[in-house]
Amino acid sequence: MLPEYSVDIDVDIDWPVAEQRVLRYGYFGQEENAPVKLFLCKVSGCLTNGRIYTSVSGEDLVSINARDVAGIQMLQKEDIEVIIMSSMNEPLSRGLLEKVAERVGCGLWFGKQLIGLEVEQLIKEKKLQWDELAFMGSEPEDREILSQVGLNGIPCDSPVADLIAAKYTCQRPAGNGAVREFAEYMLMLKKKSLLDVHQDRIDRANF
Repeated sequence: MLPEYSVDIDVDIDWPVAEQRVLRYGYFGQEENAPVKLFLCKVSGCLTNGRIYTSVSGEDLVSINARDVAGIQMLQKEDIEVIIMSSMNEPLSRGLLEKVAERVGCGLWFGKQLIGLEVEQLIKEKKLQWDELAFMGSEPEDREILSQVGLNGIPCDSPVADLIAAKYTCQRPAGNGAVREFAEYMLMLKKKSLLDVHQDRIDRANF
């Protein structure tokens, strides 16, 4: 076991340290996770902080953190497809969302409502299973998808944080590196799964 994944609990003060380790590196227990092949990320409340700016000409603008863009690119380099998501209920125009997707360099999925049935249709088109998906949401209406995917994450300032036990709660807020943090966690899990496969191939009788 790598030292950053372990904590010796001898006194009371060790518990907060262990908690922070789990928040930072995740829980590596007996639960088996399928490798993530597709990452779905909500735009408002995850990739952006939910703020909409208006220019003098009346054009809507949003800000994107460069760290989050780099996190998405890290996933793409590891052959994990990334799609940003939005729905008709959100105030961002489709044109603005398309610009965001172009800037980030990933696909855009625009649904009527982000519910399980619509995402299930997307999964069938991609020929994937639910446990091969990672999803980052933030609102109470995201609970259905968060509860079905193999890996879920939420920003620390997410309204859904008190409604669901997320597998990973970011220490960073939305629009301020939360997507990058979750991307690093996904890649850490992938690296760990590869290490586990390598260890399983060790001939321990002759080691």
